[in-house]
Amino acid sequence: MGECEVCGAMKVSTRRAMKGRVSIEACQQCMQKMGIAPPESKSKPTTTSPQPPRARTTGGYGGTGRKGKDIMVRRSNELRSDFASHIRNAREAKGWDQKELAKRMAERVNIIQHTEGGKRPTDSVISKFERILGIKLMIERSAEEETVIRKSSNRPMTMEDLYNQAKKDLRGD
Repeated sequence: MGECEVCGAMKVSTRRAMKGRVSIEACQQCMQKMGIAPPESKSKPTTTSPQPPRARTTGGYGGTGRKGKDIMVRRSNELRSDFASHIRNAREAKGWDQKELAKRMAERVNIIQHTEGGKRPTDSVISKFERILGIKLMIERSAEEETVIRKSSNRPMTMEDLYNQAKKDLRGD
């Protein structure tokens, strides 16, 4: 698994492709959006950090031969944008404080605090919120909808960020 140099997605299947004179590592979705085709060869997808081969075992997860799914393809639902306030409102409607909700979910209180503060929880915690509070946090993704990526200080600038900044500079925004 690698990191897409266009959108910044981490741990996704990437391929090396040429855009003009530049060679980039990009995920399948970015390649389709930009109209890039990988070089004509029978090579497997490349990754930015090669991983050692896993030992085969007769039982358990390691020996089943399962391959992970590409996260760019498998998600048809997405977390609603107002999840933090939705969770807080549902908790308050039940008359629970954060400690009580954490106890009922078998999670730590800081998980509840971070989530209500706007930090995205893991998928398993999302399903616990939905089950315990009786709410729907994952909504159907529409085809024409675009996901907004917020820049944060811990995410490096991608080629797309640089490209968008250059477009803004040319327009004089």
